[in-house]
Parts: sequence; structure tokens; C-alpha cells
Amino acid sequence: MRWGIASRLGWILASFSVLAAVLAGYYTYVAARDLLRERAERSLLATTQVLTRHLETGFAAVARDATLLAAVAGVATEPRAAPSPQSPRVRDRRMLADVFKASLAAHPSYLQIRLISARDHGLELMRVDRLGDGLVEAPAAALQEKAHFPFVFETLKLRAGEVYFSEFGINHEGEASEEQQQPVFNMASPVVRWGAVEAVVVVRVAANPFLAHFRKSLPENFGFYLCNRWGDILVHPDPSQTFGFDRGQRILLQDTLAPVAQIIDGRSNELMMDAQEEGAEPRVFSFTRLPVGGAGEERFLVAGLSQPMAVVQDEVLELGRGIFKMLLILSAVGMLLATLVSRAVTSPLQAMVRAARAFSQGEPHGALPVERQDEVGELARSLSDMEQQITRQIAELNASRDSMAHLAHHDLLTGLPNRRMFEQRLEQALELSRRSGRACALFFVDLDDFKSINDDLGHAAGDAVLQATARAIVAAVRQADTVARLAGDEFTVLCENVDTEEAALHIAEKLQQAFAQPLQLGGKSLEVHASIGLSLFPRDAHDAQSLLASADAAMYRVKQSRRNSP
Repeated sequence: MRWGIASRLGWILASFSVLAAVLAGYYTYVAARDLLRERAERSLLATTQVLTRHLETGFAAVARDATLLAAVAGVATEPRAAPSPQSPRVRDRRMLADVFKASLAAHPSYLQIRLISARDHGLELMRVDRLGDGLVEAPAAALQEKAHFPFVFETLKLRAGEVYFSEFGINHEGEASEEQQQPVFNMASPVVRWGAVEAVVVVRVAANPFLAHFRKSLPENFGFYLCNRWGDILVHPDPSQTFGFDRGQRILLQDTLAPVAQIIDGRSNELMMDAQEEGAEPRVFSFTRLPVGGAGEERFLVAGLSQPMAVVQDEVLELGRGIFKMLLILSAVGMLLATLVSRAVTSPLQAMVRAARAFSQGEPHGALPVERQDEVGELARSLSDMEQQITRQIAELNASRDSMAHLAHHDLLTGLPNRRMFEQRLEQALELSRRSGRACALFFVDLDDFKSINDDLGHAAGDAVLQATARAIVAAVRQADTVARLAGDEFTVLCENVDTEEAALHIAEKLQQAFAQPLQLGGKSLEVHASIGLSLFPRDAHDAQSLLASADAAMYRVKQSRRNSP
């Protein structure tokens, strides 16, 4: 097609439309990108703040349990007499042990609850441990002195209802098994009777299951971080980075994420940052300060979340996809306008080109613009007339070809398959028989004294006899069987899936019965007899030619026996 005025005008309009759409989309994307990213970062910070409040609530719940157990222990213990230097005794040991066990059973993250005396170097008065799935009260011989631990001597300084929150660490107390050597923290509260601290109750909590309760609601791609007031990493997506101080090294969060030092130093209570840890993908981080311990202790944890930068930019990418879709729509509108302008001129010609191409490939096509009263309509009508003439000629050629193909494979007189088609079907039948293992039968039918019929009655009568013979044989066998005329008065019948010789003989008998009655020839009756030979595959032969020869020989034996009979 030539580069005409319609095409040029259409492309100019389309170019202006696309250019305007690209400029509008670009400036819209740039203006909204930063706003969407800032909103996504604020959402991450808000999630971190919510997580921090949930952690505060969780720590407060453990503290309430500690104070409640301390109150129960105060009721269950006997106050020591003023002049007695001995530790208080547990007055209702069974009741207190049951309370400790009930608390452990209700909180799967609790590992141990102890009642520790304020005297005797912090001797344990009672200890209930979680061992596997069971709760076990330690025997008296296993109770130890714990006065040197901060959760004992720091708690002894507190008043009734106050709670000591220990630092996070790895459990190495006593003969802790490998299973018990896990990150823990302790909550302790004093047992006060008549204004005197008699003992302390210590609740040991497994950090991992405790924190897992808060992390389970976070998306899978979120990373969770927790460090103490010095920056030692307690929780990290990479477990090898945690509790380095327990292995004789300091792994500080501010060493890999330097801005976190702002929270460690007290310069900020929350922080948003973009960073990339070594060997990791770029991520967005959010950290908040989590106060713990007493009001005057100024102790805290730093909790944080991270997510991949790609996730934070999802909304930006979604915006980009939306703008891109809008750009495509605007571009499509421009292209549509250009197409409408050019189609008014070129669509009729294109329709005729498509029609000519489809016709040459033998496919249907749409209507031609023959109703137009201009040069295009005249060309369309000429093309339609030419197509009709070619179609008519092709139909005649196809009919002639089909007729020739039928003649090549069928007998002209009887309409039965001829020798060529019969031999093809015989080969196919023998191949199927070999695969299935089922026999097939071949019958060779030859009319007796057919030459005398031609000589006495004429060839027209002979042809009528051959046609009547064909009808009689077809009527006597199954529809699936193949009846063919080989030559002259020789006919064959191919019967597949004939499993026994008796079944084959039954078919031969039906063929004999077909010639028991006179044949009807145009209102006249004529007795015609036939000799029938039978050959079974694979009993009598193993290939098509041998099978046909065997049936032919069997037919001649039948014919000879009839001639020799008196």
C-alpha cells in the first residue's frame, strides 16, 4: 500500500495522542511515587509500633503472673519467727506445687517456676520444671542456692507487687539439658509477709516460643529483630547472629545497621531506614524503643521489623502498571482514530485482498463490497463472478476425480470392491488378526456353468446374473464382512474375527442357501449354482496371496467333486 494522505494523517494523530499520554503518565508517576513509598514506610512503622505494644502487653502478662504467684506463695508459706534465723517453710506445699503446675500448663512458653528463700544463700524452697511434655516438681535434694543471680538479689530489693525483669540470655543454670539451653528471660516478684521479704518467685520464660506468639501474625517476608539496651542481637532472621555474647563475642545490631545507634544512645525512640545487610537483598527497616524493667532503671529493648524493598515498592509498581494501562488505552484511542480515517479508503480494497487470499487457500471469506456503485464495487463484482466460475469448475473436477477414484476401486457392473481394493482390505485384516490373535475366513465363490448362461441367454442376461449374485452374497453375510468381485464370475467374501471352523462352516452354509433359491432377473427366475471354497487364517496360510490361493484351490475341489458326482 502506498503512503497516502489517509495513512499520513492517521499516523500524525496517533503520534500526538501517544506523546500526550506518555507525558501525562510520566509526570503522574513521578508525583505519586514518593507519596506511595512514604505511605508504605509509615505502614511498616505502624506495624512495628503495634508489635511493640503487643510485646509490652505480653511482658506485662508474665509480670502479673509473677506477682500473682508471689501472692499465692505468701499465703502458702509460714512467716519465720523473729528470733529464728531459719528460712520460712512451705505450709501447704501440695497446693503451691499445683498452682505452679497449673500456671506452667496454661503457658507453654514457661519453662520453670521457683520459690527461692531470702535466706540460706537463696536456697530454692520449691521448683517445678517443664521436662518435655511433663511438669515435674524437683526433689529436695535437687534444690540449689541462687542468691548470686540478679533475679534473686535484685528482686529482694523490691516491694510487694513489683517485678524484676532479667536480661535475655541462654539458659546455663544447673545441669540444663541441651533442649533447655535456649534463650530465656526471667520475671521475679518478692514474697512479702508482714512487711518483710520472705522469698522470691521466679518465672523462667523460653524466649523463642514466647516471641513466636507475636510473630505468627506477621507476613512471611517480614524480618523480626530484637536487641538489648547495648545492641546485642537477641532475635534475627539469621539465628547465627543472635546471642554472640554467650559465645564470647559481641554481635551488635548497630554494627550492621548503623542508624540503630540513635535508639541505643537515646537520641530517638523510633527509626525508619533503607539498608542492605551483607549478602542480603535491600530491605526497609523500622525500629522502636521498648522500655522494660522498673521506672528508674532506664532499661529497654529495641524491636524492629523489615521487609524487602520490592514489597515496599509494590504499590509504586502497581501505580506504574495502572499508568501504563492508562497509557495503552490512550494510545489505543489514538490508533483507533488513525485507523478510522484510513479505513474509510482502504477497507474495501483490504476486504478484496483477504477474499482473494482466502479463496486461493480454499477457505471461506466475508462478503465483498459488491453493492458499491464506484470503481471499487465494479472490481468487487468482477472478482465475485470470477470466484463463482472457478468454484463451479473446481466442483466439476472434484466430482470427476471422485468418480474415477470410485471406479479404480469398485467393480463397475456390481458396485462391489474390485480385486485391488479387496487385496488392500485383505492385507489389513490379516495384520489385525496377527495382533488380536483371532482368526479370519476367506470364501471363494465361483458360479457353475456361467459360460452356458452367457452363450444361451446372452451377455445382458449374464450381467444380470452377476448383479443378482452380488446381491445374494451381500444379503447372506454380515454387514462388516467384505464382498468383492475379482473377475468374471469369481467372488470373494472376507470375514474377520471368525474364532472357530464351525463358525466359518456356518457362514459357508448360509452362502450355499443363498443359491438354493432361483435368482430373480427382471421378473424371471433362474436357477444358478455356485461352488464355494473356504480358507482359514492362519490355519491354511500365513499371507494374503497364499490364503487367496488356498480358498481358490478349495473352491476347485468342490467344483470338481460336483462334476464327478453321478
